[in-house]
Formats: sequence, C-alpha cells, structure tokens
Amino acid sequence: MKNKFLTFLFSVVFVSLSLAQDSTLIVAENQEAEVAYNRGIDNFNSKNYSQAITDFTEAISFKPEFSKAYFNRGSVYMELGKQSEAIKDFDLAVETDPTFGNAYYSRGRAKQLTNDAQGALADFDLAIQKGYVEGNVYYYRGVIKFQAEDYEGAKLDFSDAIRKEPNYAYAYNDRGSANRKLEKYDDAVSDYKMAFGLDKSMAFSHNNLGSVYRKMEKYDLAIEQYGEAIRKKSDYYMAYNNRGSAKYDKGDYEGAIKDFEEALKIKSDYAFAYNNIGTAKMKLKDYQGAIKAFDKAISLDENYGYAYMNRGNAKELVRDQKGACADWLKASELNVKQAASFAQECQ
Repeated sequence: MKNKFLTFLFSVVFVSLSLAQDSTLIVAENQEAEVAYNRGIDNFNSKNYSQAITDFTEAISFKPEFSKAYFNRGSVYMELGKQSEAIKDFDLAVETDPTFGNAYYSRGRAKQLTNDAQGALADFDLAIQKGYVEGNVYYYRGVIKFQAEDYEGAKLDFSDAIRKEPNYAYAYNDRGSANRKLEKYDDAVSDYKMAFGLDKSMAFSHNNLGSVYRKMEKYDLAIEQYGEAIRKKSDYYMAYNNRGSAKYDKGDYEGAIKDFEEALKIKSDYAFAYNNIGTAKMKLKDYQGAIKAFDKAISLDENYGYAYMNRGNAKELVRDQKGACADWLKASELNVKQAASFAQECQ
C-alpha cells in the first residue's frame, strides 16, 4: 500500500478596514444655496439622512454647479449603502470641478464596494493626481492590488498609507499579509505586531501572526498567537481551527481535534473543521472515525475535493478499495491533482 499524505486546510483571515469617515462634508459658500447646504450638513451629522438629501438637492437647485453639494449628497448615499446613487453624484461633482480629488477618491470607494475593482483603481489614481493624498487612498488602492495578487504593489501602497498616517493599524496588518505572501516572514511578524500594538482590539492580527509562525514552523508561538486571538474574540472559530492546525503540525492530534470541535460549536457547518478532524483521526489510526468526519465535510460541501481524497485514503486503509477509488476519482474530477495519481491504481 502506498503511503499517501493528507491534505490539511486552514484559514487565514486578512481583514480590510471600512472607514466610517470615507467622505468628509465640506463647508458651503453663499446665499440660498449655502443655507440649504449647511442645513444638509447639520442633518447629516444628526444622521437624518433623508432630510440631508433633500437639503443638498435644494442647494443644487439654487446652484446647479455646486460640486460640494453633489459630493455631500453622494456621501449621504454612501452612508445609506446606495453606492449606485453615490457614484452618480460623485460623477456630477467631478464634472463641475475636475480638480476635486476627494470626489475621485469617494467615487473609487463606491466602485470598490460594488466590485468594480478596475474603476476604483483608476479613480484612486486620479484622486492622487488631483492632490488627494490621504493615507486611506493608498490603503484602499493597496487592497485592490492585494486582491489582484500584486503583492509588491500592494506592499508599496500600504507603506505609503503608513507614511501618511503612522498609526494606521490596518495598513500595518495588510502590509504584513503582503509580506506573508511574498514569504518575507520576519517583516510580516513585525507588521502584525505593530498592528495589534496600535489597536488592541485587532484579534485577526494575532490570528494572522499565528499563521506566519506556522509557516515558519514555530508551532508553539503560533499556538500562543491563535490563543490570544481567541481571548480577544471568543467566537473566533477560524482561530480555533488554525490553532488546531498548529497542534496537528506539532503532533498533538488529540489537542487538534479538541480545537476543531470548538470551532464547530461556534459554526456547526464549518466543513474545513470536519475535514481536519478526519485528518487528525487518521493520524490516531481511527479510520472509521475519520471516514465519518469526511462524510460530514462532504455533506456540507459536495464539491470539497480534498475531503473526497482524504476519505478515499481512509477507505483504502479499511480495505474498501472500491470506495477509495470512487472517492479518488471524484476528487480528481474536482481538480485535486494529487488524487489523479491515486486514481491510477483503480484502472
């Protein structure tokens, strides 16, 4: 019987900040438009958003070229989660004032929130060209680059955000994530430590640091950081799963199972945890228990290729060659490359 390895999945959360003050209201200028405009600001600050929209619309009726009123009405729509309406107003703001850097930035944020990454990137570039060089424009541009797997570009933008705002905890966290992807683990460690040093509530930065330590095979440090994430966020099921992963790597299979089970107490449909319980039970030679765990993972996600492959490995060990072949073939169909070589035994 060939010695087959188990595929073990864990989750790392790279979390992106959504700033409450993306759009800053701007003081008005004159006459009837000014009265309505300033009333709109007061209503915005009082969170009377419907009336604020009415006020800014009235200001625009007195002064159709009032770019700041368009901008602020767009800002209200952003607060209401109406990004399409916001984009229309930001369009009007930059049409009436092509130098309005903050409007380009805000339009970029609205596009980013509607999954128009390329449109958002173009607007962030325009915002910078027009003189809007706050830390957040670099940060959100970096987020888009990170999501596009341009980790070097993302790192540069997160660094610019930090230069603009030295206490920007989220930029440190996400630069740490870029460094992790670039396999610059020492730099990632420093960034994650800076992130939660600046913001004590950032449990996910402890989780991310734990995952870097796991990459570095420093399992005790990884377990410690996952534990700190859990202490700061008691329902952090991914941190339980990740701590179980580190215990598994260390050879503490029973401890790993306990953590995976804790994750499932919080999120009962977490297929990854069931798969991971199965891998740990395989190490403990509890093959029937492993098969039951893989069964559960597959029942939650019928396209979970690695769970099929792992279940096939367990079935082979209990001499169910037919069942093993069926699972390996299914895993191969789901593009699990390792399973294809196993399935060759079935031909």
